[in-house]
Formats: sequence, C-alpha cells, structure tokens
Amino acid sequence: MGRPVFLGKAYINWCEKCNVPLIGDSCAVHGKEGVSRLNITPPGDLRFAFEKDLEFIKSVFAEHFGVDVGEVLDGKIVLLNKLPSEDDAYEIIVDGYVFGYVKFDPIKLSWKAGLKVEGAIALWKRFGKKMKKWVIVDKGAVEPIKNGANLLAVGVLEADPSIRVNDDVILVSEDGEVFATGIAKKDYSALIRGERGTGVKPKRQKSVNYREGRKATMEDVLRANAIALEEKVMKSREFMRRVASKYSDLPVAVAFSGGKDSLAVLGLALEEFGSDFTVFFNNTGIEFPETVEYVGKLRKELEPKGIKFVVADAGDAFWRALYVFSPPGRDYRWCCKVTKLGPITLAIKENYPKGVLMFVGQRKYESIKRFKQPRVWRNEWVPNEIGASPIFHWRAIEVWLYIFSRKLPYNPLYERGFDRIGCFLCPSASLAEFERLKREKPELWEKWFKALEYWRRRFGLPEEWITYGFWRWKRLSKGEKAIARKLGVDIPEERSWEPVKVKIEEASEGYELEFNTVLNKKRLLQVAPILGEVSVEGDVVRAGEVEFFTRTRKAKAPDEREAVSAYYLVKRAYECVGCGVCVGKCPEEALSIDEKSKKIVVDWNRCTHCRECMEVCPLLKIKNPEEGSQL
Repeated sequence: MGRPVFLGKAYINWCEKCNVPLIGDSCAVHGKEGVSRLNITPPGDLRFAFEKDLEFIKSVFAEHFGVDVGEVLDGKIVLLNKLPSEDDAYEIIVDGYVFGYVKFDPIKLSWKAGLKVEGAIALWKRFGKKMKKWVIVDKGAVEPIKNGANLLAVGVLEADPSIRVNDDVILVSEDGEVFATGIAKKDYSALIRGERGTGVKPKRQKSVNYREGRKATMEDVLRANAIALEEKVMKSREFMRRVASKYSDLPVAVAFSGGKDSLAVLGLALEEFGSDFTVFFNNTGIEFPETVEYVGKLRKELEPKGIKFVVADAGDAFWRALYVFSPPGRDYRWCCKVTKLGPITLAIKENYPKGVLMFVGQRKYESIKRFKQPRVWRNEWVPNEIGASPIFHWRAIEVWLYIFSRKLPYNPLYERGFDRIGCFLCPSASLAEFERLKREKPELWEKWFKALEYWRRRFGLPEEWITYGFWRWKRLSKGEKAIARKLGVDIPEERSWEPVKVKIEEASEGYELEFNTVLNKKRLLQVAPILGEVSVEGDVVRAGEVEFFTRTRKAKAPDEREAVSAYYLVKRAYECVGCGVCVGKCPEEALSIDEKSKKIVVDWNRCTHCRECMEVCPLLKIKNPEEGSQL
C-alpha cells in the first residue's frame, strides 16, 4: 500500500445518536453530545457509497469470507475512503468505525477484501464459523499476539479449510473473542499440522472502537450537517463574490465537465450570480456518451433561464493525434493539450477575446499537485483566463452533501459505480477502472483496445502491455517495472515514437540537416514565416536564416539553435493535428487551422516571427503531465 499523504483533514466526526458522519465538530440536531472522531487513512477524501458500490462490496466480501456483509451495511450510511495503493483501494466506514477494505490486485486483476477488527467482530457475531477465513487461537497465544507477536502455527487450534497463503484472516480466541486480523503465511493444512514457523502475521491496530448504530438515511445526514454545510457554502460564495469583484472587468464563467465537482461549482454560481454567467463545456471527443447526454439535458434546462452555454468541441482531434503521438501516458499528456487546451483557448478567444474569470471544480484533496496550486491563478496556457476554485478546501463528502441538499441532477454514471468521470480512456485511470469500463461499457473499451492493439503491434510489444496497462506510461514508473518483473514479461523501459526524424551535423559553414522525409514546398510555405522573413528561389525556401531544399531531404542552418528550430518547423508542418493551442496563443492572430487539412497555416502579413507558437505546441513541449489537465 502506498505512503499516506496528508492534504488536509485525515479524520471524520460521527454523531453516534444519528449514526451519521459530520463535516463539522457538532451535530445540528444533538450538538456535541455523542460526537466521536474517527481517524482515517490520508488523504481522507471520502464519499458516500451508492447502491452499485454496496452491491460490489457485498460480492467481493461474499467471495472471500462467504457471507453477506449486507447484514451489517444495509440501511446504514456507508462511506468509502480512497487509499494510497498500487491501484484502487477503499476503506469502508459504517457505524462510525472502519469496517474493512477492498483492494484491486494489479497482478491478479481482481479485487480482494480485508477486515479491520471491528468488521471481523461484526461478522463473527452474526455468522460465527459459517463464515470463511477464521482461525481459533490457543488462549496462551492471545496476549503475546496483542502485544505484537506473530501467530505460530502450533498456536492454532482450529481453522477454516478454505485458508490459503496470503489470505486475509480473522483471529478468534477460544472463548469466541475476535481480537485481531492478519495475513495467512501458511495454508489450512500447514496451520492444522502445526508446521514450524509463522502461521499468521497479525495486522497492528492501535484501538478497537466497535459499536452498532441505528439505521439512517441521507435525510438524517443532511439534517445533522445542515449548519456546517451552509457555513461552508457561505464561505465559498463569499470567495466567488470577492474574486469576481477583484476581476470585475472580466465576465464570469464556470468550467463544467459533467462531474460532481464542477456541478457543485455550477450550483454555487447559480446561487451567487443568478443567471449572469457562462457555462463552458469541453467535449473532448472521448467523453462517456452518458456525460454528453447529461450535459445536453442540463443545457436545455439552464439556457431558457438566460445562462449562456459555450461548447469547446475537440471533434475527432484525439483520434487524429493518436496516430501522430502514439498513446498518451501519465507522463505524456499530449491528450489534454489536443482535446482540452486547444478547443478551450479558441472558444474563449472567440467568445471573450478580452478575457474571462473561470470558476473551476478543483480541490486540494485530489492530488499533491492540486494541493500545491494556488486557489486563484493565471492560466499560462490559455491567454486572458483567470482561474479560481471556490471548493478548493472541500472534500468529496462535502461536495456530495451540497449536491444532495440542493437536489442537483448529477451524472448517472456515478450510480453505475464510476468514481471518476472524465475521458473514458484517460491514462490516469486505474486498472480497476479499466476493468469496470470493460464490464459496464464494452463498446468503448473495444474501440480503445483496437487502437492500443495497433500500437502494440507497431512497437512489437507483448499482449501484457495492454492487459496490465503498461501503455499508461511512456517511461515506466518504478511500480510498473516491479509489476513487469513479477509477471515475467519484457516491457521496454521507455517507448519512443517520432514520425519526423532528423540528423543534424556540423559542417564547414553552419549545420546541415537531413530528414527522413522529402520536404514539401507547398506545406513548408504555409508555416515558414514562423522562423523569419521568407524568400523563394526555385526549390529553395529561405525562412529567416534557414534554407530548406524542397523536393529533397536537406536543410541548412547557421548554428545549432536554428538547426533545431528548423527541425521543429518541419515537425509542426507535417505532424500538426490542428489542436488550436498555438492559434489561441498567437498575439498577432496570424495562425489559423485549415478546414480541409486540419493543420496550421500562417498569415504572412500578420506573423512577426516571435516564435511564441513554438513554445506551446504539444508536439514540441510535453513535459509536465499535469499541464493542460485543468481549465
């Protein structure tokens, strides 16, 4: 399991009388009486479990422990807390204690279940030896185990026959007290034989806080949190009001993705600004169909109220770019620039050329990078945009409380078990999420699988490159290298793909370039002004200080810097996918996208050769995986 990261609160308060979680220090119904604090694993961005989540949890626990945990969870408020892990993992919280967890195994590609002592008590109380994965321990071994010792096999009196090595098990004393949980280091037969060595390695748990609370509903949660929630809402609205006042010369807009966080910001904007703002939706072309449909319904509801909707549509830009860049990766996020930054930049430039104040659903609990970002920022990639996050300090549970309290219509994918709503093939998604995609949306997975299979064959990689999600990195992380070793598969440490290649050599006069493709005069002339004043003599195109010998593979430059710029120009000319990032960045409005070729074209009369467009082109500048991932 990964190292805990503290991004804010790592606890949740609980009203034992209402049997519901609290986002504040007291209950709106009972005050501070009966309020307890439960420490949870950082970062602590917990959320409510939907019905589909509960069905899933029940199935995983039934497979491992052989019983229906619905006996404990049904009719209660259940929270899920995402854990640091190799892949997806969640703490399960009910009745004010951590019941257990579910964790996805990236080697076996399956989920496993585990119990905390409280969860083990709850199940043993209801099922006893009818459940699986139990071990009855000699009374003489109980105290040593509680004090940190391992359970030796000779200390086992009885055990469930289904126990295998590395199974999560519960330890029970002779008199029926569940006193620990642990990991089996021997299988059933070895435990019963008393085979020499450690039989079970207990998990260390500082305290046990088992209790059984009454059944509760979301109405109970809202009632108990009414005061604390409204305080949080007021603070966020005050923030929006203050920022809007500071940038009063800019029109107000909300970046809406179709996810819960942007929905909360949209709700806050409706409360604070009425109808005096614009909603920006970026259709990346790789959204879930349900998201596009959901946004369309919301648009039909809001536009009659005077709220303007702007759709920044990337069309098929991703699929065109895929065959230029190769698959995106967590460390190779060209996809965000092509499908988000380009269309958004053009949409803002067209609708608000003098700039816009964009409220976004960015929260510090999402990642270390988000945690370190300011709450108000100027977007270096989108000119004239000020970004601000009113829910920066909110946790997911608070976002959902707000949505439920206002009865805001949310994306139906959440009720189908999707924790994260975004591009369906995002490389930041976990293996568990892709397994869910295969199960819930097989047609989308099939489309992406075919594209990955094309590249797998082109790179000459094993099938595991797709199966185990190695494609999600351009350069494998330490964790991925470890998984490859465990699987015994040979995955290159880094994949490289450059359609346009060049050999640059120093010559007697300057530098000579030789490309792997013949230089096309017509196409070069469409972009040549970027490097400088252009002149043409026969097949020779001179741009600034660089000479391109069209109908050949050759070019000349006075120095190494200009030689690299010449390579970049040819690369942009040939590999451009028409994302539009450079179009929005150009201060002279000298760039446009050709409707037919979907590539950039330079206006010779406007271009001042400043080369700013070279600084933002995704082909040339993809370094920070987070760049462009947020409006």
